[in-house]
Amino acid sequence: MTHGIEVVRDTDPRCADLEAKGYLLVGESWGARLRLNEKRNMNPFAEVVQGLSTTGIEIHDLDNGFAAELLELELINNADYPYTPATFHAIPTLESIQELWKAANKVFGALAHEMLVGVISTSRSGEIVELDFASVLRDYRGKGIGKALVAAAILDWAEEGVSVFATGGAAVNAASLGTVQSLGFSVEERWRSYQSPM
Repeated sequence: MTHGIEVVRDTDPRCADLEAKGYLLVGESWGARLRLNEKRNMNPFAEVVQGLSTTGIEIHDLDNGFAAELLELELINNADYPYTPATFHAIPTLESIQELWKAANKVFGALAHEMLVGVISTSRSGEIVELDFASVLRDYRGKGIGKALVAAAILDWAEEGVSVFATGGAAVNAASLGTVQSLGFSVEERWRSYQSPM
């Protein structure tokens, strides 16, 4: 609990207790996972990435030489991240962006005419890779870039033997949820954020 906030699984009986005490529901969020089976048919993911390349937009594994461009993209997009107490996306700094390239992390970007227009940051913890965040410049949304970034990340990590991927987000961001579900992710948990009564 932080500053009068309680984040509770939606299946937790405490939800009813908090509501009875006058707590206000101020956000809902979800967590989803993808588990690749042993056959590992990666063709659907490859087709998504290849389909985007026909538009002239290419997905690349980025090195930290893109830190300044990634920072600029994230500063532009920061206001578009939906806020809930469980999914807060802090305003980035150059230092926080450079931290994305830790040893167990990978960053993938979408380049249109050599301009960075979308990004996804991923991190590995044991046998699971977390898709930490993804964002696309507003003028380039609706073109399948976000989906291609997720697919490219899955393809890359799968080559290293990873078979479980996790991600999450705010319930109000239906586009994000729809993107990962279209690639086979299943929602395994939902959370409610409650604010204590004044």
